[in-house]
Amino acid sequence: MRYICLLSVVGLALATPSLRSASEPAKILESLNTLRQNSFLDWIVSVLGPDYPDTSASPAKRECPACGCGNINTRHRIVGGQETEVHEYPWMAMLMWFGSFYCGATLVNDQYALTAAHCVNGFYHRLITVRLLEHNRQDSNVKIVDRRVTRVLVHPNYSTVNFDSDIALIRFNEPVRLGIDMHPVCLPTPTETFAGQTAVVTGWGALSEGGPISDTLQEVEVPVLSQQECRETSYGSEKITDNMICAGYVEQGGKDSCQGDSGGPMHVIDEKQSYQLAGIVSWGEGCAKPGSPGVYTRVSNFNEWIAANTRDSCACSQAEEVAPAEAASTTTEQPEMATAQTSEGPEVVEAELLA
Repeated sequence: MRYICLLSVVGLALATPSLRSASEPAKILESLNTLRQNSFLDWIVSVLGPDYPDTSASPAKRECPACGCGNINTRHRIVGGQETEVHEYPWMAMLMWFGSFYCGATLVNDQYALTAAHCVNGFYHRLITVRLLEHNRQDSNVKIVDRRVTRVLVHPNYSTVNFDSDIALIRFNEPVRLGIDMHPVCLPTPTETFAGQTAVVTGWGALSEGGPISDTLQEVEVPVLSQQECRETSYGSEKITDNMICAGYVEQGGKDSCQGDSGGPMHVIDEKQSYQLAGIVSWGEGCAKPGSPGVYTRVSNFNEWIAANTRDSCACSQAEEVAPAEAASTTTEQPEMATAQTSEGPEVVEAELLA
């Protein structure tokens, strides 16, 4: 996995395993397993605490304000291995395990975030905290928003062998308030391959392979490869499935995601200048190595699965002009959520794939 070292243009130290720098999914999972085991005593204490009700199976009426997705909070972007502006990417989230950052995530509506399946599979959901509006991990902004997790939905086709379908939904214990400071990213155009486009990856991952994770949110630009181009790299055709998308500088390396970036977003910008979630940081061999681009989950292959399992949320439109989040809202009746099944671990729920 690539606990992805986001701006390996060339670090972030904390007591979490170095996922992205691991060369194979098996090594990434081994690092995550160590993280879980080290917190066993805390888990024992946590089971005595209160739980949060999960109302996703029978959603009530919601007041959904009009809002827009995919708009960054700046007009002056400087990308290519740089610190972002504060709250520049208002959908950026981090996953915390007993208060320590370990993976990235992306807000997709007011009730759910998307992340990599390997970041949550096997983790007891009550011990995960989702933090939004963070920028500097060592000097948290007063605006930060924390949410507990009531449910984790790992895609039913997720493979721990090769990280195929490496995607999961995280449901908050209560919705977040959408507005200028915080709003979701747009989901990708279903038929778009994004090959040849320039993507922006954001995260608190390491700035160099094996280095410490970053205190501040970073961003880097990388070119998106076609499936054929990715399969012609050191990975070969067997490791790269149709549910993956690659991005990076194959010949020279130098810019990439890295350890700490896993689960975070890879964006592309559409013709309306809205940011779409083209990929989720998944895995890769090392960080920014020639011949080994970053491998991401191809989100467009999972748009229907996401929509079917987030029907109890308030989503934002991608219209050219959208009323402010504070505009008048309308009451909508939410359809039932997809039936879920229990996966290998008792703490993680696998959502059923709907036709």
